[in-house]
Amino acid sequence: MPRKKPPSRRAIERSAESDPRELRTPAPTTGECSQFAATASFAPYSKHKKHPSAYKLQPYEGQDEDPTYCDDHAKFGPEDMTRANDLLKRGILAGLWGDKLAKGNPSLLWTIDDNGWIYEARITNPGYGGYHAYPVLKNEAIARKVLARYREHVENAPTEKLQTALTNALDRYS
Repeated sequence: MPRKKPPSRRAIERSAESDPRELRTPAPTTGECSQFAATASFAPYSKHKKHPSAYKLQPYEGQDEDPTYCDDHAKFGPEDMTRANDLLKRGILAGLWGDKLAKGNPSLLWTIDDNGWIYEARITNPGYGGYHAYPVLKNEAIARKVLARYREHVENAPTEKLQTALTNALDRYS
């Protein structure tokens, strides 16, 4: 009799309980943000794609399934990839950096898309500023922290595009 694959050990949604993720405190300076934004980059990762071949990626072969797919939950398709680096830089410039470092780079970053989705970017290449990202779900505690800091950023440097992203995120995550 063939053995069945055991169910994923990961919950369908990340739990807001005991969330260890924190934003860097104090927030990075404008100079630190500008310097890092000039070197950080984004590359897609098949683990966070329901249809990785659409992004010209090989299927993810790891055991740890991820329930938050960019192309499924946030509808971030291959045509949106042209915006990915700009979104990453938006979060960096807003000071949405995690409190832990990996070879001098923040191990986590966050950004907010125009449509209101918050994306968490995880370091892929420590020391080289390479990241991959995935959507933050509504029940995750980090969403409130990211929104609070982003609101401060928008108040200090208001633009219509940043304000629209904030308004849409507040609607999505309320």
